Amino acid sequence: MAVQFIGDKTKRFYFQDQNERKSYVLIYGDEVETLPGNAPTVGYTPIRYRGRDGEMKEPDLVNKRSLEMYFLDVGQGDAAFVVTPNNTKILVDGGLRDRALGFIIWKYRLDQPGNSVTIDHLFLSHADADHVEGLIPLINHPQITVNHIYHNGIGLYESGFNTELGDEVNGELVTKHDTLNDLTGQHLTGTFKDWTDAIKAKGIDYHRLDSTTGVLDIGDPDLRVEILGPILRPNGLFEWFGGKSHTINGHSLVFRMSYNHVRTFFSGDLNIEGSGLLLSQPDGALQVNAHIFKAPHHGSHEFDPDLFEAVKPMVTVVSSGEVPDHGHPRAKFLGAIGRAVRGKEPLLFSTALSALFVDAGDPAHMAAATIDEPTTLGDLDFSVSSANTVARRRFKKLLPGIINVRTDGEYIYSYRRVQMGYQWESYKMKYEH
Repeated sequence: MAVQFIGDKTKRFYFQDQNERKSYVLIYGDEVETLPGNAPTVGYTPIRYRGRDGEMKEPDLVNKRSLEMYFLDVGQGDAAFVVTPNNTKILVDGGLRDRALGFIIWKYRLDQPGNSVTIDHLFLSHADADHVEGLIPLINHPQITVNHIYHNGIGLYESGFNTELGDEVNGELVTKHDTLNDLTGQHLTGTFKDWTDAIKAKGIDYHRLDSTTGVLDIGDPDLRVEILGPILRPNGLFEWFGGKSHTINGHSLVFRMSYNHVRTFFSGDLNIEGSGLLLSQPDGALQVNAHIFKAPHHGSHEFDPDLFEAVKPMVTVVSSGEVPDHGHPRAKFLGAIGRAVRGKEPLLFSTALSALFVDAGDPAHMAAATIDEPTTLGDLDFSVSSANTVARRRFKKLLPGIINVRTDGEYIYSYRRVQMGYQWESYKMKYEH
C-alpha cells in the first residue's frame, strides 16, 4: 500500500455501507492509500480513505503532501491548524470553547485504540480567553503531545501590578515573561493560571517570540516562517496602547508562512495601533504581503485599512462566532477587505457564516448526533477511551464551519463544506504576484 494525495480539485470516493453504495467527495491534498489488487468496478482504483476501503475512477494522485490549513469554527475566537508538506503539525490559537480539541480527535481518529498525535508547534497569539481557553483541555488530553509553545510575552495578572497586564510606566508595559519560571510567585488570572499549570504539568517547552526572532525553524525545509510581531521598543519593552485590550491585542504574536510562491499571514488580533506599528517598520508593508490572510480580531471595527491594502489577499478567512455576539464580522470590515484584494475573483470566508445552525428539533440533521447531545466536550472523561468516540461524533456536527485552504505553492485550493450530500463549495486559483 502506498500513501498518496488527491491531485484533483475534488474527487468522489465510493464505498459499500451495509450493502449500499455510498460516496464522499474528497478534496485536493486529502491523504489516501492505494490498495493492491483490482477494484470491484472496472476502470476504478482500490483506495482506502480514513480507514474505509473503497474505490475511485481514474484518480489523479500525487506523492507529495500539500500545505494544509484548517480554519476552525470555534465560535467567537480563533483557531487554525496547519499540516506542512513534511507532516509537521502547527496549531495557532485554540478558541474559547473546546472545538479545537474536537477537531484533533476527529481528524486523527483518537477514538481508535492506540492512536495518538503530536503537535510540533503551538502559537498563542495572545492570552485572551477566546484564544487560549480551548487549548487547556487539548494539551491535557492523554493522546495529544505538544512539543513547543510560543507566545507574545504578555501575561494576565489578578493583582500585584497597576494593570492586568503588569506594570505600565510612562507609556510602556514594563512587565513581560519568557519562560514559566518568570511567572513564579505571580498572582495570575484564572484562565491564564489554568493554561500555565497545564503547560507545567506536561513539561512543554514554552518561549516568547517577537520580531527580532526573524525566521523560525519549524522543521520543514519547504516552509519559511517569519515572526513579524510583536514589535518591542529599543529598550525591549512594549508600547502601551492606552488600555489592557488594545495593548494585548496590538502586540499579538503574528507571522507569515511562505511555501514556494504562496504566502499566508496569521494576524492574531492586530488592531489599529498594532497594525500601524507593524507598517511603520522598514519594509513593513512588504513583509505582510500575502495571498492567504487570517484576518485580524474576528472582523472587529478596530482595523487599519492600510494593513489590508498591504496584505492584498486572494483568500481571506474571518474567524468569529455568534456567542458572545459582538456583531462580528462588521460590515465595514468586510467592505474594507473587499476593496484591498488582488485578482479578479478573490475569496472571503467567515466561519460564522459557514457554520451550520441547526434547529435542535430538526430531524433532517440527526445523523451526526442525537437531538439533545451538545457539541461541547467538558463533560467527557478522556482517561476513558470511549469518551473520544462521543467527542468525535459531537464534532462532526461542526464540520461545515471549517474553512479548508490548501496549496502546492503555486495553486491555491479553498473549500467550504456543504451539508447536503457531503459536498463542497470549491475553488482553485493560481497565485498572483
